[in-house]
This record gives sequence, structure tokens and C-alpha cells, in this order.
Amino acid sequence: MMEYLINNYERIATQINIGNLLEEILISILVLVVAVVSIKIIFGIVNRVFDSLKSGIDQRESRRVVTLNHVTKTVVRTGIWTVAVLIILGQFMNVSSLLAVAGVGTLAIGFGAQGIVEDVMSGFVIVFENQFCVGDYVIIDEDHYGIVEAIGMRTTNIREFDGGLFIIHNGKIDRLTNYSKGHIKATVDIGISYEEDISKVTDILNDICKELFESHEELFKTCPEVIGVTDMGPMAMNIRISCDEDAASKFKAETVLRQRIKEVFSEKGIEIPYNKSIIYTRESDQ
Repeated sequence: MMEYLINNYERIATQINIGNLLEEILISILVLVVAVVSIKIIFGIVNRVFDSLKSGIDQRESRRVVTLNHVTKTVVRTGIWTVAVLIILGQFMNVSSLLAVAGVGTLAIGFGAQGIVEDVMSGFVIVFENQFCVGDYVIIDEDHYGIVEAIGMRTTNIREFDGGLFIIHNGKIDRLTNYSKGHIKATVDIGISYEEDISKVTDILNDICKELFESHEELFKTCPEVIGVTDMGPMAMNIRISCDEDAASKFKAETVLRQRIKEVFSEKGIEIPYNKSIIYTRESDQ
């Protein structure tokens, strides 16, 4: 095997024409310039095509268009540079001999490249089956959850809510839950004491929901709904509020709801139960 590779490399090296070296270098530079210009022109066309596809579609389909745009550019860039490298090498040597040597070398590293092929094929399946897109809220392997930041040919980047960037090979994604297929529920549970009037509290919560829906139209897709009492614990009753949101707005909507409910409850004198410790002290006899 080693003797075969050495003989082929020696034959390739003897094919280099030193006399026309300057001409070959100029042609190679021209090929590089054409490759760079071609990539810029094709990228401009791709951007224009995908930008036109964004008009008149919902947010999720828009994210899918962004993902397809990125993958298309990656394929175009890889294809153009591959052709450019082959043309440049063809100026100095017999490319067919080089490909023969590469074919023999591929046998030696083929087993090590299985993971790369698996990742690339899985990336194509993820994109074209629309399993998830950039901007989706997903959970992978029940341990890592966050917003999809990028989908590449080999890896997928997940921005977790603690700020960390989780990078996983596409071929390693076995179990995935996508919460951005359709709407996701934003849910807030409010605890009130048993002494409070449930009807009065429900009316106040309904007013808060209508107020926030009218003042935050960009945040709430639908008007939050008071579901009712969902739990009766040892210290408090829980009243649940729910509304349909997308993954990007879920946590912001829940935060705004909790903040406004606390402000109104303080104004209305409605108690939210919490653990209290009462310490009794006895004055010493004088």
C-alpha cells in the first residue's frame, strides 16, 4: 500500500511543468478570483430568492426559509471551492492520477469518516423534513433545552436559557421535542389564601388579562384566559392563567403576567400566601 502511494506521488510530481509555472500561477489566481466573485453573485441571487419567499408567510415558515438559505449557501460554497481546487490542481498535475491516489487514501480513512457522513446526511434530513428550524424552542435528550441558534451541515447549535451554547452533532440527535410546532402554552399559577373570595379574585384576574392583551399586542397572541382553581394545597389555592404563545414569547409573557398580578393584588389588598415564622418572646421579670 505504501509503495503504491509513493510511486503515484512521484509520478504526479514529475508531471509539474516548471517552464509554464508563471502562466499556471496566473490561471490559478484567475480561477480563485472567479470563484470568489461567483460565490458573491450566487449568494446575492439566493438571498433575493429567499427574501421574496418570506413575504406573506408566518413566523415559523420564515425561520425555515432562513435555515434553507443557510444550507443552500453552504452547499454552493462547498461545490464552487471543490471545482476551483480541482481546476487549479489540474494546472500542475494530472488530476485523474490525483483522484486515483485520493481513492486509495479514502479506503484508509473511510471508517473514520463514517461519523462525518452520518452527520451530513442527518443535517439534510433535519432541514428538508422540517423537523426543527432556527428559532425553535426544543429539548434534546431530555437534558438540553433552549432556542435553536444555527443548523449546520454537521452540527446544530442550541442556545440554552442559562446562556450556554450547546453544540451537538446532527447524527447524535436521537430524541427531540419541538415546542414550536404550532403554539406553546404560557402558564401562570397564582396562589391565594382560602379566606379570599374566589369570584372576586377571578374577576380581577380577568380584568388584568384584558388589560395586558390590549396594552401588549406584540407580546400576547391571544387574550390570556383564567382557567380556574387547579389545586388546593395545605396553604393556598392555585388559580391558573393560560394563553397560546410562540417559543420566543412564552417566558416574557409569563413574567409580565406575574408582575402585573402582584402589583394589582397589592393595590386590592389580596394576600398571596407565603411561609411565615412568628417568634414569641417573654419579657423577663424585673
